Amino acid sequence: MSRTAKLLPFTNVAPNSVATLSLPPGDTYERITLKLGGTTFTKAHITGIRVRMNQKVISECTGPDLDAMNSYTSLASDPTMLTIDFSELFARDQLGQSVGAIGTLSGVASLMLEVDIGPATAPTLQAYAQVSGPKPLAVLNKLLRYPVNIGGAGKWPVALPYGQNGSIIKRVYIKSNNMTALEIKKNGITYHDSDKAINEFWQKENKCVPQPGWYVFDPIADKNLGDMLSTADAQTFEFNVTMSAAEAITVYVEYIDLFENL
Repeated sequence: MSRTAKLLPFTNVAPNSVATLSLPPGDTYERITLKLGGTTFTKAHITGIRVRMNQKVISECTGPDLDAMNSYTSLASDPTMLTIDFSELFARDQLGQSVGAIGTLSGVASLMLEVDIGPATAPTLQAYAQVSGPKPLAVLNKLLRYPVNIGGAGKWPVALPYGQNGSIIKRVYIKSNNMTALEIKKNGITYHDSDKAINEFWQKENKCVPQPGWYVFDPIADKNLGDMLSTADAQTFEFNVTMSAAEAITVYVEYIDLFENL
């Protein structure tokens, strides 16, 4: 059963600073919600959010990008609230909802949240968590960011890291104004082939909310987590984007993965 907890205050909450918060071990962290306040402090002022476990980054994003991802998955939107979700709130069963939650009963020496604050005015920041009973560190939800430069129009391969022994890809968010289609092949077999219009239509059928300037590969749009893409058996893996123009894109990959992988 989940419960809510008001976390300790951040340190160093100030304009053009990095606010930090140490998360106490023991509980299993399902979701963390940031509450923004002050004279002028919006999600646009958050230029980076990092979750570090044992000093290793397991989640990295900006405030506006995280807000867009949350809006895509139909999480509630509020100008003063921003959620870092390690769970899958709308999964079809309880196991699926909690599969990526971070257990800290053992194996976790430190768990730290860092928030890069830009030129806000007198910002305030408080974090709240939804936690459940203690469990050891096992697989967890990661969100890793990869910048990619695309040289021009056409089909381009994008290398998505998945580790020596493979990982499970939950979603891929591509921040791009010029991406028009996506092809994914594993072991030579086409796993996904879509253009932007049909991809977003499928997602809308499943009550997802496509966002302007994003192309999302979402194998669990229907909320069945058994459809996540495993790369453990991948001898070859291709992730090919079709672009209408050159662009520096940002690729966020949401994994269910072991801590030591990637």
